[in-house]
Amino acid sequence: MEINYELLISLSILPILNKVLFWFFTIQLKEYRFDRFKEYLFTNQWKKAIFNFLFYIEFPIFIFVFGYFFSPLFEIYAYQVVVYLLLVESIFVLSKILRRKIIIPKFTSRLLFTSFIFIFVETIFFFILKNYYLFILLNLVFNFFFIFLSVFISFPLVNYLKNKRIIEAKKISKSVNKPLKIWITWSYWKSSVKEYLTQILEKQNKVLSTPKNINTELWVSDLIINKLKNKYDYFVVEMWAYKIWEIETLWEIVDHKYGFLTAIWTQHLSLFGSIKNTIIAKSEIANKVLENNWILYVNWDNKNIKKAKFNKKLNIVTYWIKEICNAKSEILWIKEGITKFDFYYKWTKTKYKTNLLWTHNIINITWILAFCYDIWIDKDIIKDALLDLKMPENTLSVINFKSNILIDDTYNLSEWWLLAWLETLNSFSDINDKILIMDDILELWSKGKEIHFELWKKIAKKELCNKVFYVWINYKDDFTKWLISWWFKLNNVINNLNKIKKDDILLFEWRRAKLNLNQLLWKKH
Repeated sequence: MEINYELLISLSILPILNKVLFWFFTIQLKEYRFDRFKEYLFTNQWKKAIFNFLFYIEFPIFIFVFGYFFSPLFEIYAYQVVVYLLLVESIFVLSKILRRKIIIPKFTSRLLFTSFIFIFVETIFFFILKNYYLFILLNLVFNFFFIFLSVFISFPLVNYLKNKRIIEAKKISKSVNKPLKIWITWSYWKSSVKEYLTQILEKQNKVLSTPKNINTELWVSDLIINKLKNKYDYFVVEMWAYKIWEIETLWEIVDHKYGFLTAIWTQHLSLFGSIKNTIIAKSEIANKVLENNWILYVNWDNKNIKKAKFNKKLNIVTYWIKEICNAKSEILWIKEGITKFDFYYKWTKTKYKTNLLWTHNIINITWILAFCYDIWIDKDIIKDALLDLKMPENTLSVINFKSNILIDDTYNLSEWWLLAWLETLNSFSDINDKILIMDDILELWSKGKEIHFELWKKIAKKELCNKVFYVWINYKDDFTKWLISWWFKLNNVINNLNKIKKDDILLFEWRRAKLNLNQLLWKKH
């Protein structure tokens, strides 16, 4: 049998590319941070990503191909085995592409730079091995090793360039004085309220705000360098931190006067180490506000915010919809796609209407209104803006799809967030089944299993939905046992969306659920 190396290389392209894209997506998702990736190593996700069905085929073949080193006559068998393996894997990857289940990272300059290093590393390994079979199999079985090595090699230059950009951004931020700088940070709702506030301010002013989910120090630094000018009236920034003292670096970049802290919860618990550390880290937002002698707005519904120790000299505005606070809203009624509510602030009461539904949105609108009052935005402008607000993409976006209602809430996920969002299922009438399609809540560290246990317990016992489709793997084995023990019918634990009925309403939560949403829409079309 003739050895066709061109065929061998051609068949290896799709399987290797599939794995390269997956690992770059995963590392990008963890923001190239070792501390975030370290937590990932202790999940079933990581184990399944490595020790999956293909691994148990590829690894024995990898060992088998070593025989080629001991006998040139063995090459013909090695060639046949590897070709058939690559053919099967190529068909598998092609089917993923056709079903739109291929995972693709975002194209960024850092991804491009790391990819060049990856190609360089691969080239060196190829010349060291001087063997097509072993090189291809190494890229199938140990592909992640080459990518991690490339990321590690890129760190010195990336950090140098990153620090250079941050220093430049700090100088620009200090020199640009006209825009009133507003910083939003918390465990959830960052992007939603950033969008609401921006839309209201834009009715009368020039506003620069961080687009979509851009909330890291480097991305915000790039935005400041490229766009922040004195022509803007407001600069609205969504920013995030994963450790104590990181926020100090971030608020030096923004140099903000107003701050908003609406929740401290279990997100990224593995990075902070404990809720106590999370509270300390998130409370650091107050330091810059105090330094500039302006105002911090805090959600008084959040028990962890109440535990935070703020400086007594800090000007704090508390808000909520129930307890007596500095700013308070009372919902009067919700009907025909409109929420009517009374807003109380500074000894005044004003009636407002908004096209935003559900309690959590009114909580968020409460602090936005308090802020607008403090900077003297005209009430008529506020009233018009509240009726025109648009929710961010993938955040409770309602899709009327044939006879079904699909709710796309795949932008983010948290324990409290999910329970609040399940209220949306009960706001629709004349439905058949309420179906929750849910991914894992990530980076909960040792509390992960406990938090998921309590979450599913509430969902089952309070009958917050009729059916559930759990789309990830970290607690898949426990998940079904938990639900059955709380009298949730086994038939209502589903594993696909092929049999949804007319008038069913589906709530999609987090990234893996997004893949199922896209697949459903694509199939139906």
